[in-house]
Amino acid sequence: MTLPATIGDIETDFYCELTRSGLITLNGPDSDTFLQGQLTIDIPSLQSSQARRAAHCDFKGKAWSLPLVLRLQDGIGLSLNKSSLAMTLAQLNKYGVFSKTDIVDSSDSFRQFIARGQAVEAWIAGRFDSVPSSSLNCVSNDDGAVISTDFDDAVYHLILTNEAAASLSKSLADADIHHYDENVSEALHIRAGIPDVSDDNVNEFVPQMMNVQALNAIDFGKGCYMGQEVVARTRYLGKNKRAAYVFCVPESLSVKADSLVEKQLGENWRRGGSIIRRAVLGDETWLMAVLNNDTRDEDVFRIKDTTSPTFSCQSLPYSVEQETNNVRGRS
Repeated sequence: MTLPATIGDIETDFYCELTRSGLITLNGPDSDTFLQGQLTIDIPSLQSSQARRAAHCDFKGKAWSLPLVLRLQDGIGLSLNKSSLAMTLAQLNKYGVFSKTDIVDSSDSFRQFIARGQAVEAWIAGRFDSVPSSSLNCVSNDDGAVISTDFDDAVYHLILTNEAAASLSKSLADADIHHYDENVSEALHIRAGIPDVSDDNVNEFVPQMMNVQALNAIDFGKGCYMGQEVVARTRYLGKNKRAAYVFCVPESLSVKADSLVEKQLGENWRRGGSIIRRAVLGDETWLMAVLNNDTRDEDVFRIKDTTSPTFSCQSLPYSVEQETNNVRGRS
């Protein structure tokens, strides 16, 4: 595996395995109704041809995880960070004991990749008959599922059985496709403003503090679910004072999972916020951090306990503004 110097140096044809991602599967007649009371999106309306991002929260609205949700092998799959999987699995099992649904950590039965290029599309077409063609469009069969990512329609997220994954790996190796470290996937997600919950950030932030609403990952008109009162109040009463921001630092940095960023105020520095996602390339570091939502493009930041480099926010590819009129919002 290799790393490009910068995100602009990523080859047209590439793949990387998502070793930090795990998979929870739910199978049984009550799976839809059970998850409807757990996640921020409307599960019964989820089509087999479309994946969706969602949040899984506690009753205070703090997110345990931010899964990618899809129909998978006659059940439902939740692709999520392995470091948040244990908490989400425990909470789902806690509340799922009275529902007819089997909730399983299926991480060892599937492998996950992101990939791009003609060889990838040829393999997908051969195993799935068609190639997904728009944001979060999904095709699936007994081999697993392929999703067109929401950060680049031409990059695919593959969730494959071990047998199908072995076939893909051999096919791409035979085609001499660039095999990148997983930091490439992280960098692409961060540049697109896609948050994640992992490590010390599990159960720390309300979804809107991580821009989840901007990714169509909250259905405000659905019925009750864990944390709904807080999530709704955050929107309709304008209670949210934080948002996630993206940084690109033109150096390869060592960034720990619990690192913080500081904001410059004159000659002094004060706490800016928590880093929730990070990616280190050859000559570039990508960061996503939760900060006060009055942060400006010209504000200067640094990683806590370092003196350099300093950096400023990148432009987000979406708006984080929310409607706060509760009458209009609930209509």
